[in-house]
Amino acid sequence: MSLFGDVLGALATPPEGRNRRVSSNEQPNWNDGNFDVTPLAPGQAFELPVLEGPGVINHIWFTSYAGGFNELNALSLRIYFDGQTEPGVEVPLGDFFAVGQTPAVVDSFPVQVSASGSLTCYWRMPFAQSARIVVTNDNFERSSGLYWQVDWIQLDRLPPDTPHFYARYRQEYPAVMGRDYLIADLEGKGKYVGTVMSVTMAQAGWFGEGDDYFYIDGEAVPSLQGTGSEDYFNDAWGFRKRTSPWFGQPRWSGFGAGDAGVCYRWHILDPVGFSKSLKLTMEHKGSRPDPVDTWFIERPDFLSSIAFWYQLGEAKSFGSLPAYPERSVPWQDHHLLSAFREATVDGEGEVGVRTVGHFGGRPALRFKTEREGTTLTLPFRVSEGGRFAVRLVAFSSFNHGVYDIHLDGNPIVEGANFQSDETRDIEMPLGNHDLPPGEHALTFRALTGPAGRVGPLTLEKLRLLKLPTEARRERRTHNEAHHVRLGIGRAVYAYRLAHGVLPTSLEVLVQAGILPSRFLEDENGNPLTSQLEGESFAVKSTAPDGWSHRWSGLDARR
Repeated sequence: MSLFGDVLGALATPPEGRNRRVSSNEQPNWNDGNFDVTPLAPGQAFELPVLEGPGVINHIWFTSYAGGFNELNALSLRIYFDGQTEPGVEVPLGDFFAVGQTPAVVDSFPVQVSASGSLTCYWRMPFAQSARIVVTNDNFERSSGLYWQVDWIQLDRLPPDTPHFYARYRQEYPAVMGRDYLIADLEGKGKYVGTVMSVTMAQAGWFGEGDDYFYIDGEAVPSLQGTGSEDYFNDAWGFRKRTSPWFGQPRWSGFGAGDAGVCYRWHILDPVGFSKSLKLTMEHKGSRPDPVDTWFIERPDFLSSIAFWYQLGEAKSFGSLPAYPERSVPWQDHHLLSAFREATVDGEGEVGVRTVGHFGGRPALRFKTEREGTTLTLPFRVSEGGRFAVRLVAFSSFNHGVYDIHLDGNPIVEGANFQSDETRDIEMPLGNHDLPPGEHALTFRALTGPAGRVGPLTLEKLRLLKLPTEARRERRTHNEAHHVRLGIGRAVYAYRLAHGVLPTSLEVLVQAGILPSRFLEDENGNPLTSQLEGESFAVKSTAPDGWSHRWSGLDARR
């Protein structure tokens, strides 16, 4: 490599081209004005000034009111290079910056995002003739505003065979059973450089056991085969919130139905080259919460993704960007302020209206009481019945209170704490519930909090996600048998460490409180027999084709 061939070395070379910028700077009052926002009415498409090439976009910065409403993906981004009829970039804005609907911290090499929603990108986007950038407010219910800057270098010419930058979106809500999830389906010559994937869990458990497969230049068997979804995104043993230059998970909320996250992997240091075609898929396989119950099974989670790549010429289309309602995970949002006139209070309390959040942009219902036991009841209606993941969107603050929460008169959360060091929005899981069509009610009962007083409550939305049929395996296989044996092995290991000898039976382990009684049977409910055999503890399934295994108690597997 040349001494000046890396990023820092390039700074020590002579300047090339002419720096240019287009921005939302207030005009004509550019040197004494601060209204640098472009308003976006519902459904409005805004085209930035056309960039006349040859040139290279080297920096894009956006921020928008939509982020404060957790609706960042309501804005769509399209970029057309060199007279393309189809956009080279066609994506929801939040997904393009690896955060989805809600701003989160991203500290990566090509993309950075602040917690407040400053969106920055340094992907290089070359064009020979022109670049057109269009941002559309696809939310037909709310206006928005966009602050923007685009920096680019105007050049005399581009090197021969300079590729275009591409980014395309796909989704499956829920993932289609019986086939791998498709991330990219490319034709031409180029390099694959990144993936953003978002998941909303359709059932409790773990979604990320699916392998990634890169099929290069038409091969029938992929030459790049992964070992699991979290492995592809350079994590292990599940996901947790983190961010780094090349990969990360800016958001990850948990492992229950309705929990969600977004992850990114940039192939900048390891681009995947292709001469004719490239197809990238990922299995959507995982488990139920108890791996003994079901392990490594196809799951119907809600998946979406963006593929990032460079290639010569125009790219093949493998999907279009859906309208905003269709590209949003199908949560049903019940704004609790709409129940203001029907709200009922039992005891001493007052219901009011507040505007909270960034610049007070989010209307909310405020309940204030100082008497423990006072209840607030809010009605809502379900048009189509089913099993739902239920979430509450509320605001916490330093003086807010603690409440029991009931759904249709039944307790669902005890001692929900709405107190925090600062005012912020929270999304609180309320469990999964079967809700028939018709009228329902959510009730909050005030409790005395840790500070010895009763505090107020500020509520925004009740969210319902109708869940698909749960994936499970009725006749369990070697996948579950492995976890039965692993559970027994761990108990044998612990028993030998504690007592210095091997147990004489599974029943001894159960009586010692080390092994749950579930492990007296195999994965399909057949009794297990156990005995000492020399220096080993042996267990055998009584099923006709049952397994057997021996442990020495020296670790969980031997």
